[in-house]
Amino acid sequence: MSKVQRVALWAIPFVLLALQSKQVRADEHMVLVDTIDVNSDKGLGAFDISFVDPKIGLYVLSDRTNASVDFFNPQDDTFIGRVGGFAGSLATTSISGPDGVTIVGGKEVWAGDGDSTVKVIDIASFQLVASISTGGQFRCDEMSWDSADHILAVANNADSPPFVSFINTDTRTVIGKIVFDGTNGTPDATTTGIEQSQWSPKTGLFYVSVPQIFPTDPTQGGIAVIDPSSQSVTAVYPVSNCSPAGLSLGPDNQAIIGCSASFGTSPNVLTQSLVIDLISGRVVANIPEVGGSDEVWYDSASNHYYLAARNNTDSTGKITPVLGTVDAGTNVFDGNVATSTSAHSVAADKVSHHVFVPIGFPAAGASDPTNPCPVVSKGCIAVYLPSSIDADDRTRTASK
Repeated sequence: MSKVQRVALWAIPFVLLALQSKQVRADEHMVLVDTIDVNSDKGLGAFDISFVDPKIGLYVLSDRTNASVDFFNPQDDTFIGRVGGFAGSLATTSISGPDGVTIVGGKEVWAGDGDSTVKVIDIASFQLVASISTGGQFRCDEMSWDSADHILAVANNADSPPFVSFINTDTRTVIGKIVFDGTNGTPDATTTGIEQSQWSPKTGLFYVSVPQIFPTDPTQGGIAVIDPSSQSVTAVYPVSNCSPAGLSLGPDNQAIIGCSASFGTSPNVLTQSLVIDLISGRVVANIPEVGGSDEVWYDSASNHYYLAARNNTDSTGKITPVLGTVDAGTNVFDGNVATSTSAHSVAADKVSHHVFVPIGFPAAGASDPTNPCPVVSKGCIAVYLPSSIDADDRTRTASK
C-alpha cells in the first residue's frame, strides 16, 4: 500500500465526521452497556445517594439493604468491597442509613446515618474511623463539601424543623447549624424538609434544595444560598411548579434542579426540570420532557446533566421512570431511557463516561417491567453510556 493510500484511508473517518457535522445530529441517548452485581446474598433493594470521585477512580453507594457503603471501580464496573456499621433499612427512611454520601479530600468517605450521625470511612484502611453526632433525632441525609474551607454541610432533613449542620472535616467537629424554620432569612421547611446541596468553588457558597419554601403553598419551592463563613442564608431563589430535590452545578454559574413533584391534573399534568443562574437565581431554562427526579448529576466531560427521574410523569399523570439527559451547553433536553421505579440515584464518571444508576429489587408482588437487571429479584447497578456525538461533546462517545 502506498503512502498516499494509507493517508487516504486514515482520513476517511474525519471526512465522514465532517460530512456528518453538516447534518442535523440526533439527540444523544443512553445505552445500557453493563450491570454490576453488589456481591451480596441479600442483593440490592433499598439504597440512597451515590457519588463518583474520578480523580481517585472510586464510585460509592449508600446501600441500606446491606447496611453499608459499597465501593466500586467506575472505570471497569467492578465491585471492590463494602464497609458496614450503618443502620440499614429500617421501618422508615427517617431512621435508616446510610443516606447521603460524599468523598472528602480523596482520602475519606463521609456518609450520613439514621441516628443523626455522620460516619467517616478511611479509604486506605477500609475502616470506620469516626462517628460524629449532629444532635438531631433522625437521619443525616444529603451533603456537600467545601474543599476551600474544609467544611461539610449535611442536611438533617427528617427532623422538624429540618436543619443544616456544618462540620469541620479536619477536626471532625460540628461548628454550627442553620434551622430552616422561617426565621433568620430561612425558608419555613418545617413540614417538607430539605434536600440535595452543592458547594460552588466559583462563588464559595453552598446551595440547598428546599422542596417548599412556604408551608401552605406546595407549588413554590426554592434554592437557599448559604455563606459558609457566616453560616447564614443570604438569599432564597424561588421556583414555581417545582419541588426541588436534586441539585447539580453545571457550567457558566448555572445549576440544574431536579423537581421531584408534578402539578396539575390530566391531561395537563406538568412535570419539569429547571436550570437556574446561581448569581441571580433567574430560571434560564424549563425542561418539561423530564421531571420527578431525586439525585441529579453534572458530567463535565460530556457537558451533560443526568437526572434520576423515577417519578417522571407524562401529561396524563402516568409515571414512567427514566434516566433523563440534558445538554448543559444549550440547556436542551437530549432524551430519556427507561429505568425502574426504584431508580432515584445517579452518578457519572468523567473518565470512563459511565453513568451509574442503582436499581433495587421490587417488593414482593410488585411489578417493575422496565427493570434492567439480569436478575430482577437481586437488583443491580445499571451502567449507561452516551450513544451519539453531540456538537458540543468534549469526548468521543460510544457507537450505536
